[in-house]
Amino acid sequence: MTQTRQVYVLTLQASERRRGRLWTGKSLHALRHCSIKQIDHALMEIQQHVDEWQRFIRAQAPSGSYSLNRSR
Repeated sequence: MTQTRQVYVLTLQASERRRGRLWTGKSLHALRHCSIKQIDHALMEIQQHVDEWQRFIRAQAPSGSYSLNRSR
């Protein structure tokens, strides 16, 4: 089973109503607005990827901490 790559774009609007929109697709040129039903699944998938990245970064950092702006 091969995994197809998904692109996610989350836009947040800082207003009184605090709305957000989630767009997903196989590429930037094929993005579609997520329906309410798709948002829950997409956010869970994004969180899983973030958790994997954090584990990888922690494993690479010898002191247990890591900063993307190490030069600052």
